[in-house]
Amino acid sequence: MKKLLIFAFTVLSVFLSLGHTVSAQVNISFETGTNPGSFTTVYASQTNITNWSVDFGSVDYIGTYWQPSTGVRSIDLNGQNQRGQISQIIPTTTGWTYKVTFDLSGNPDGGPTVKFMSVSADKEQTQFYFYIIGNNTRVDMQWEPNTYHFTANFPITFLSFTSQITGFYGPALDNINVSVETQVCHQLEKTLTLSPPEVAVHLAHGDTPGPCAEK
Repeated sequence: MKKLLIFAFTVLSVFLSLGHTVSAQVNISFETGTNPGSFTTVYASQTNITNWSVDFGSVDYIGTYWQPSTGVRSIDLNGQNQRGQISQIIPTTTGWTYKVTFDLSGNPDGGPTVKFMSVSADKEQTQFYFYIIGNNTRVDMQWEPNTYHFTANFPITFLSFTSQITGFYGPALDNINVSVETQVCHQLEKTLTLSPPEVAVHLAHGDTPGPCAEK
């Protein structure tokens, strides 16, 4: 019985440790790729940004033009007067829930004042986000952290970030991280830490992913 308990604890510890990162995720803050200098416009099918695809339109690959959230590079999801989308294919486990964190700002050089963008998994489970410019500048971009959750339907997942506005001046993106979600908010009252399969069960019964909001 003692050995069985030790084994069970070890398995649970392995599950929980998966919550820290998805190891095959590459270039999470856009640090590797063709040196953009101040910035470089990258069009669909170009491969300037290592392990990221521009799926349609164009984006600006930002170097020294403005302050990054982390490292030295970031992305403007609007490129040459058009909205764009970037994506990466990541390994996932079917039925597990994942947490995506990212930092969001907005190009302060021009309107619209509200920069809308979305995040999707396999072109589904889409969630929309916005950033209001006016106080941020290229020297102080005032990045804001955001969180997106999705449940994997396949062993790999197409994770995409899409501008929802037209023009030159889009949402700014940096510091993307993907991890296995190991917490749920149970009945909107109590945060539970679980193994990934247990998370799926709780979500199916109406709990929400991630910790409960502070009251």
